[in-house]
Amino acid sequence: MNGSDPGIPGSPPPILSFRHLLTDAVGTFLDEAGMSCAQSADAIGELIVTLSRYREEGAPLFPMAFVGDDLGQMLSLLGGHDPIAIGIGPRSRATVQRALKQCAPLGQGRWWALYLLRVPEGFAYGVFRTDPFPLAESPLERLRRTEETHAGVVGVLQLAENMLELRAGGGLCRHVYLSGARVEAASPPAVLNELAEAITEGVASASRERARGFFRRVLFEVMQASHGTLVAVLPRERAGSSLFVDGIILPRPLDIVALLDRYHVDPTDAAATAVRATGQLLRGMMATDGITVLRADGCIVGYNIFVRHPESLAHQPSVVGGARRRTYEVLCAAVGTELTTAFIRSQDGDVACRKA
Repeated sequence: MNGSDPGIPGSPPPILSFRHLLTDAVGTFLDEAGMSCAQSADAIGELIVTLSRYREEGAPLFPMAFVGDDLGQMLSLLGGHDPIAIGIGPRSRATVQRALKQCAPLGQGRWWALYLLRVPEGFAYGVFRTDPFPLAESPLERLRRTEETHAGVVGVLQLAENMLELRAGGGLCRHVYLSGARVEAASPPAVLNELAEAITEGVASASRERARGFFRRVLFEVMQASHGTLVAVLPRERAGSSLFVDGIILPRPLDIVALLDRYHVDPTDAAATAVRATGQLLRGMMATDGITVLRADGCIVGYNIFVRHPESLAHQPSVVGGARRRTYEVLCAAVGTELTTAFIRSQDGDVACRKA
């Protein structure tokens, strides 16, 4: 018998690896995108694995990364500017790791994105400037709405820890789960879009899409953070709810849509600063303990809000999880009466949204 037979005592055990499965799947994806290349498939597989929980000095980073063959075409498609060449190397995993090490810290806050350009020598890599303004489409959003399948660009972005989006033009997309997450659950972008729609359901049609885009981008940045989040959405014109027993209710709901409309009519520096600052304010509110309360007309009502948990909830076997999950169940029970929508982002990255 062969000495490597797993049945022989002392022989090496069989090795199970998802790497070849991932590489094969990425290779098929590149074939569909018109960018076939075995070396690129292996390198993008490395990019996916490394980005899945990327950290520098212990801090999580969420750089956008794009692979293409023509830098000018890539910048035009993605709305990028001012590319800065950083390095070049073989079309290999080692080059991908070096590119991330040198470029990922530059890509914080949506200001810069990483590019890997396929050249005869391998990969030429660097960064290009993007527009982090809350009303501006991100490069990945632009790629999502590109109708041409063979657009010559592939994007990779971490949606949450161990969860990534692999994207090309023409709606070609794969969501990659490198964990035990339930793959049948709705994708994070779909859930966030559902929440953004709920927050803007009562907004006038002329302003709705602009407001929806603002909330989608802010919510996505919140989802990438390491903390959990709860959101409750009130019906339009409501200023509070009997559910809330403690927290901060603003004396006057903050009308975000009015700020966005003001900028749209007169895009001055002052109006732009107000939009940016409001996005940061909402991110800060959603980083606090408790519930952030919004309204279906795009207003912020309050934050750091807490609700009373019914005594019966502690005895329900269907409620699994900690205090945040139990609070979410309380909010869900009020959807259709006190609330129009409840949302949770758990600390491990799972998201869920319940709408009336």
